Amino acid sequence: MNIESEIRNFTALSSIEQARFMTHFMYELTLEARNFYAPGGQQNIDPMKLRFINEVQHRVTRFIEQILIDDPARPSDDVTLRLLLAPRSEKAIEGLMHAAYVRTIQTVA
Repeated sequence: MNIESEIRNFTALSSIEQARFMTHFMYELTLEARNFYAPGGQQNIDPMKLRFINEVQHRVTRFIEQILIDDPARPSDDVTLRLLLAPRSEKAIEGLMHAAYVRTIQTVA
């Protein structure tokens, strides 16, 4: 995935389209997070991965609000997309972020 291309594509969207895109990304990320729960009664949860997903959800939720109110203090599209798509040392996190993003592109775009 080419981050620069994704940034250009996202920046070209209208505010409503950007908010819809990010909302759908959060939905997809939640589906990915389910993979960190063990089936059945015993829960073998990876708290660091869930904490990371929670932090992304927190930042993206605020970003969506800032898009909708046209907040001049909102982070740039560049910063936000890099948060989502940058290579990571934890490859499981990188994989789930990319999987959620790709499904978002396929659904919303």
